[in-house]
Amino acid sequence: MDDYFLLEKYHDLLEDGAIPSDLYDKYDVKRGLRNNNGTGVLVGLTKVAEVSGYYVCDGVKLPKEGNLYYRGIDIRDVAKMAGDDFGYENTCFLLLFGHYPNQTESKIFKAVIRDQYELPEGFMENIILKNPSKSLMNHMTRSILSLYSFDEDPDNIEGFELIKKGVSLISKMPAIMAYSLQTKTHYLDHDSLHIHFPKKEYSFAENILYLSRNDGKFTELEAKTLDMCLMVHADHGGGNNSAFVGTVVSSTLTDIYSMVAASMCSLKGPRHGGANMAVLDMMTEVEKEIGLNPKDEELNTIIQRLLNKDFFDHSGLIYGVGHAIYTMSDPRAELLRDVAYKLTLEKHSEKFELYQRFERLAVKALEKKTGKAACVNVDFYSGLIYEMLNIPRDLFIPLFSVARVVGWVSHDIENLLYSNKIVRPATKYVGDEK
Repeated sequence: MDDYFLLEKYHDLLEDGAIPSDLYDKYDVKRGLRNNNGTGVLVGLTKVAEVSGYYVCDGVKLPKEGNLYYRGIDIRDVAKMAGDDFGYENTCFLLLFGHYPNQTESKIFKAVIRDQYELPEGFMENIILKNPSKSLMNHMTRSILSLYSFDEDPDNIEGFELIKKGVSLISKMPAIMAYSLQTKTHYLDHDSLHIHFPKKEYSFAENILYLSRNDGKFTELEAKTLDMCLMVHADHGGGNNSAFVGTVVSSTLTDIYSMVAASMCSLKGPRHGGANMAVLDMMTEVEKEIGLNPKDEELNTIIQRLLNKDFFDHSGLIYGVGHAIYTMSDPRAELLRDVAYKLTLEKHSEKFELYQRFERLAVKALEKKTGKAACVNVDFYSGLIYEMLNIPRDLFIPLFSVARVVGWVSHDIENLLYSNKIVRPATKYVGDEK
């Protein structure tokens, strides 16, 4: 009876509360905070990161090669600066403090992170293991909020306090993610429970693989590949959805745990964090349909069927191809393409060539259809990499979020220090007066 009543009222709302679409144009509403030419509405200033994928000339958006800068350093150079070592920790230092660490700074900062890998006493048993969830993102968000209760001064948002709390939170994310996975696997999927404790001698990426795998084993190439994934996902400017959500929430002067949890909730949505799974599913169906070594004509036919809503999920989308900012290239995709190839050699996978050929033809097809430059984005190869790393699908979005915490914290500190205004845009009432 209650459901019927609510359903009836809901249909009344759909009929009486509809907003005509032409009103958005009439009042020049920036839906999705987007300008009419596809560029983002300017809502802040930042020195943390820059996402550059187009020019604007006389109000027209023009294509260019893509660049992602962390504190003014191209992401490609950030990757090179890691050398043969693991680079994610140095990337965190760069985003937080504004310059790439020298050897001494890097050594000390890595020690600071590794000293805080462990969760508070009793946290795993009482907060994580006792509260399984179908969604690891939901589980991790609750765990982050629970850390508030283990902080002696949780509401202190002075700049240095945010640095300390932020570094501590970043350090604990591998354990929170891995234990959330094990909890779901054991209590909801009815499999064995495997708990490892973080090792201080392991890098951030190594610890993720060690904690999340039942046997705790991994190769150096696997860890280095995951490290690259973490680096390219560490930040993507202050205008992406989850970073902006964090800015909105922290502008109220709430605590850092609430800010990060809000950003996590944003990233959980499939429009923001789950595209690599869609790519993987799409390419799996392509492989089933035409095999691993199809002719170009067969690939072109499949691509046209995707565009014509006649294949896969009938959405008309080619997942992993196209981006809101990048036009001619996504530097993150380029870096992941390279490490995917190296991992392919170790794993003896035959899929990489299919992905490369699909990329080339899909980009051409999308450009022909839209008349605009196109490229594959970071999600096109990340799903393939995670599959070759035997990372369960449950971890695809959580891995993204674990890498991105440092970006959220960096933007949070910057906004509180220099903007420090509550985010409060406006909407226009278009209903009737009664």
